[in-house]
Amino acid sequence: MRLWQFGRLQGNKIRIDEELGQALGLVNGSQVFSAMFRYDHNGSTSYELVLSTFGPENYRQLCQLTIHMIDKPGACAQAAKFLSDRNIDILNSVSLSNISEVSMTWKMLADLSYYGEPDELRSDFDLLKRSRSSSLDLVDTLDISVSHIADRYTKGAAAGSKTVRTKPIKRKHKASTIITNGEFEVPEEYMDEIEGIKDGQPLMMVGDMESYVLSITLLDPQVKLVRITMVIPDKPGAIARVAEVMHRNEVNMVSLESEVLVFYKSMTLDIVADISRAGIGPEKLRAALEETLTMEKDRYFVDQLETINF
Repeated sequence: MRLWQFGRLQGNKIRIDEELGQALGLVNGSQVFSAMFRYDHNGSTSYELVLSTFGPENYRQLCQLTIHMIDKPGACAQAAKFLSDRNIDILNSVSLSNISEVSMTWKMLADLSYYGEPDELRSDFDLLKRSRSSSLDLVDTLDISVSHIADRYTKGAAAGSKTVRTKPIKRKHKASTIITNGEFEVPEEYMDEIEGIKDGQPLMMVGDMESYVLSITLLDPQVKLVRITMVIPDKPGAIARVAEVMHRNEVNMVSLESEVLVFYKSMTLDIVADISRAGIGPEKLRAALEETLTMEKDRYFVDQLETINF
């Protein structure tokens, strides 16, 4: 699933892409909490909005649970009852049968606020499994990790960086916002903080499924984005050679996705790049990439290079 999209600021509103919204629960009627960060690096300033459906009071006890089960009737019921008996609230979740009638996995974000600590939950589960309790005979394992929503929402994307200065933008009232007509209304206090903001300013939306937050980054108004898809060798150094072509021509890669087609032979590479500061246009960039790919033994090629209009 592609968890990024581009858009534009319309007045003080941002339209949430439907694919992203559905994955993160940011749909019409959703209660959304927001945070904003200013990042300064070498004289450049950037801003980021972080949206979450979970309020600050929930952060400490939100955990990621992964439950492995036998793919039989009653497996999910056993897992759900184990959590219900301990007053644990299942929030965002997805279950999937990995091998029919053999195994399935249920991944979820769960709230332990009314139960206790993750280690206690693990101990409860292990005790029942050691005693061979019939209440969990269709459940194999339980993996628990503390959610990173708190860090992502309160510290920003550059936490720990020694070169990027992060400044959280404070709000007097941390009220939630309701998504209406597929749009998020940016709080007035945030709008007032952003220097040089313009109506129609381009932005990038990225969904973080580990933290269940949506990151919205304001882009330079002069940005020129292209999407490049190509077939390259599945071997060490192939991506590096493509990246070097981008570097040599002052092309900034915004996103990169790779997927193997034939193991040890070929893979797809999907890149979104900003060419606003490049010394060449799209066609010359395509030619430079194709020249690099023709140096390989087999047939590798640029499938498409198209401008992203948004």
